[in-house]
Amino acid sequence: MSTSKRVMGGCLCWCALASVLVAQQGGSVVRVAVRSTAGLALGGAQVRSDTTVVESDDAGLGILPRVAPGGSWIRVRRIGYRPESLFVQTVAGKSLDTTVILARVAVDLAPITVVGRRELRGPMAGFYNRRATGSGRFITSEDIARRNPTNFTDLLRSVPGFRIETRGFTNTVRVRGSRCAPLVWLDGQGLFAAEFDLDAFDPRTFAGIEIYSGSASVPVEFQGNQRMSSGCGTLVLWSRTGEPRGPRQKKDAQTPASLIAQWIDQGKAFAAADVDRLAILDSAKIVRPIYPDSLFNAQAPGRVLTEFVVGTNGEMIAESFSAITTTHRSLVEPTRAALRDQRFLPAQRKGQAVQQLMQLPFDFIPDSTARRKR
Repeated sequence: MSTSKRVMGGCLCWCALASVLVAQQGGSVVRVAVRSTAGLALGGAQVRSDTTVVESDDAGLGILPRVAPGGSWIRVRRIGYRPESLFVQTVAGKSLDTTVILARVAVDLAPITVVGRRELRGPMAGFYNRRATGSGRFITSEDIARRNPTNFTDLLRSVPGFRIETRGFTNTVRVRGSRCAPLVWLDGQGLFAAEFDLDAFDPRTFAGIEIYSGSASVPVEFQGNQRMSSGCGTLVLWSRTGEPRGPRQKKDAQTPASLIAQWIDQGKAFAAADVDRLAILDSAKIVRPIYPDSLFNAQAPGRVLTEFVVGTNGEMIAESFSAITTTHRSLVEPTRAALRDQRFLPAQRKGQAVQQLMQLPFDFIPDSTARRKR
């Protein structure tokens, strides 16, 4: 039996056993969907019964495993929202689904607006500019995730004008009609010492790949030098910065929402109402997230409300980051990556720099000049 089947079987057995135990103990499972007034899932909300406290997940779901049969009060709280309570009637051994709507009471900061890719900075700004106007072929991180290649060269097998030659255990790339290897650039630096084994790279570590099959189409900055010609094709690779996905939650580790609540209770961090001077964005450098390709190409707007703590050094404390609400989950990681590079002026309390909770919205607005890329 495969490992996945054993794990699945174990999960099914555990779920069945849990249901039996709940029934034997005379309890009921209550699934609470926590939503904002706009109908969006609210993560990080505290869902409490008389005996148990759980936290709603990214889908806004909080599951209370053993609620006593009969009438019970369920209380739901979330920083920045008005607490709510509801009375539920449960039956022993039966599950119950219910929804709680929380109204926002905190005053939202002015959102950071992301209009298409107009104000994008860094190496990926050049990538997307060339993608919009150039004659090469471009592969984004979303393309890579969708194709799920085993090797880097698998990404090039369907590119017109390129062929993959296999010799033993090594794959080499050639432009059709050429016998020499293409030039390879990595994050703006040429790898010209010898022919590079592209399959030494994990394709999932790249944010973007530019492919040029002839020297005429290669941008000037990637045309090599007197010794190296771009006539055999050119590959320009851009590495991901930071984590391609959110950090994996360790078993029994605190969630960002519970960590923030603990810091506030212990006086290690403060809400906006409890500081003398608010933490604010460093306006000298506002870092805007990359508009996800799937939404950008579809000209779809979106919003994500982030929550994190600004440290006394003016940087976001990474483990405190979470998305309270979002219209599209694909907005979360680009926003997390941008906030890692964003700088703030820290909050002050009684003349001292202190850590402050911040809930910052990001609005993604389609660029009317964007064109769908096939």
